[in-house]
Amino acid sequence: MIHFFINPISGCILVFLVLLTYKLKKHTHSSRKEQEDFWNKELAANTTRKKSLDSLHYITIPTETLPLFHKNNEKFKKYETEIEKLSDKKIVNFSGITNTDLKLEYGAANLSLLSEYDQNYTDLVRLLYQWGTALSKEGFTKEAICVLEFGIECQTDVSGHYKLLCSLYQQENTPDKIQDLVTAALQLNTITQRPILTYLMSQLSSEQNIS
Repeated sequence: MIHFFINPISGCILVFLVLLTYKLKKHTHSSRKEQEDFWNKELAANTTRKKSLDSLHYITIPTETLPLFHKNNEKFKKYETEIEKLSDKKIVNFSGITNTDLKLEYGAANLSLLSEYDQNYTDLVRLLYQWGTALSKEGFTKEAICVLEFGIECQTDVSGHYKLLCSLYQQENTPDKIQDLVTAALQLNTITQRPILTYLMSQLSSEQNIS
């Protein structure tokens, strides 16, 4: 009679190789399925007919309430000029929405226009953060808060925007307003949501410990 002996270590390696092969095959199948689904969706998106854009949530810049110095202050002139230019453009927040989904919803022929609206939004939230920061540094705290709060209304996901406004609320002894920032951040659907919420919750916790 012939006996076969398997070294325990060799047996572990064999099991590992079997499991690895299984997982690799499973991953390959899953990747192929995802890729197939993507291209099917993209094909459908590229053949979607052009639709009306009237239902879009356009952002209106309230130039009548924002702290404009009417270019009398050189330090803020560039921000005022840019905000006035943007106020004449169509602005829509498409954060977290892919081009494929946009084409499926509004038609492939509208993608260029939608991309333009989205770029205007990116320019707006960047400008509001820079403008608010400049106002804050020059001691125009209330004006800075006004600009930054409009950015929050526009659902900006710039983490520095939330941090600065949170700091100004604490400076103005209105820490209760931090909760409003938490509420706003919960509506975000971008990767910066979690770090923003983590920061804001830490600030709320600090305020509660102080009180």
